[in-house]
Parts: sequence; C-alpha cells; structure tokens
Amino acid sequence: MNPQQVDDEVLQNVHNPLKVMQPGERVLCEIKRHPFGLYSLYASFGFVVAIAIAAIAIAPQFVPGMTSQAQAMLALGAVILCAMVGLFTYISTIVYKGNRWIITSDSLTQIAQISLFRKQTSQLSLANLEDVTIEQDGILQSMFGFGRLRAESAGERSKFVFDFCPNPQEYAKLIIGAHEAYIAEKPNEMRTTNQALANTTTFNQSYGPQEQPYSPVQQPYQQPMPQQQPQPYDPTQPNAQQQPNPVNGQWQGPGGQQ
Repeated sequence: MNPQQVDDEVLQNVHNPLKVMQPGERVLCEIKRHPFGLYSLYASFGFVVAIAIAAIAIAPQFVPGMTSQAQAMLALGAVILCAMVGLFTYISTIVYKGNRWIITSDSLTQIAQISLFRKQTSQLSLANLEDVTIEQDGILQSMFGFGRLRAESAGERSKFVFDFCPNPQEYAKLIIGAHEAYIAEKPNEMRTTNQALANTTTFNQSYGPQEQPYSPVQQPYQQPMPQQQPQPYDPTQPNAQQQPNPVNGQWQGPGGQQ
C-alpha cells in the first residue's frame, strides 16, 4: 500500500499507545507488516488439515477390519489436531499483525507485539533521527516488494527495526521527508538538542579523566646514576683531596695532618 493513498481522516484516528500529540502534530502514516509473512503459516495449517483428511479417508483401506468406533476415534483425533493448529495459526496472526509503526510529523512510534500478552512500545523523536536504512535480501523480497526498515539514532542502533515492511523505499522517503520538515519548522529545538550534546562533550572534557597529549618525540629512558664510592686517601696523588683520618678523625691532606 502506498502511504500517500491512505485517507488523512483515517490516519488521525490511528490508535497510538504513546500518543502525546503536540500542537500542530499530525499522523503521516501507519506501517503494517506485509502479508507475505503469513503465507508460510497458512500453508502449514492447510498441509496439516490435508494430512488429517487423507488419514481419515484412507485409514480403513490400509487397516483391514477397522471398526467404526476406531474410525470415529481417528476422526476425533484429527479434528482435535486441526483445532490446535488452527488456534496456533490464529494467535500467530494476531501477533504478526500487531507489529506496526506510526509516523507523525514529530515522532516515530514502534509497537512490537512479542506474544499474545506481551507488547513493547517505543518512541523516537524525529529530532534524534540520524539514519534510515532499507534491507532487501533475496528474490522473494524483491518480487513481492517488502523488506526490513531500520531507523537509527545516536543512542539506539538496533532498537527500531521493522521486518516485512511493504514498499520500504516509499516509507523510507516519507520518514526522511518528515525529518527534514521537522528541522525546517523547528530549528530552535534542533539547536537545543545540539547544545545539550555540546554541553555533555564539554563536561566530559572538563571533568572526565584527563589524558596526556601524545608527543611524537619521546624522551629516552635514563637509568639513575650509581653513587660513587669514596676513594681512600693516597698521599702520592698530586690532586688528592683532604680525607678524614680514620684513627683520630682529623683531616689529612697531601702534607699530613691539617
């Protein structure tokens, strides 16, 4: 479905669990999963039903002397099996269709239906949006027109991921256009966000652990000079210094006692 073909009045009535609409905020689109993800689930259910019907039909031919009571028990078991598989298919369909994205002029809301009784909802402001990525892998995704849509911010790199997104190129363009329009309409908020990031960087530089700047000219390692031991006094040396006499503690020079 093309996002531009949805009625604007219907979009404004979209249920958003985190709906905190700002003045002038509008719902731009609601992204639901491509039905291709249900094909394999329905095919599995149809295969189980076909096997059950075939077992009821051909069992009397392969089991001679099968009583009507045994046939009734076989039919009852097949019905119970089909009912269980059908219930599993129904729950899986609810969980599959419960995953959706809601794009507004201010934010992106992701509703992740993890199980029948577990749901996770996250919201990303368009001011923090940094990148939108499309992933299409395989011939089936290219033929049926679906893929993975990823929205990234500075703090969340893998949280906003939408699998089985129909027309991912169109929705990516819409999200990027909404982001650019947000920047153009609210430059003050963008400057505030950037200023907060700048203040955080300044704080880390001022009060964080300081690192010594790298110097390409490193001083060579110098070992400490060994202490010189005093040499014994030698009167034959012309430049002999005065040394204390070890006997009486008086100073002696080249000429004897001083």
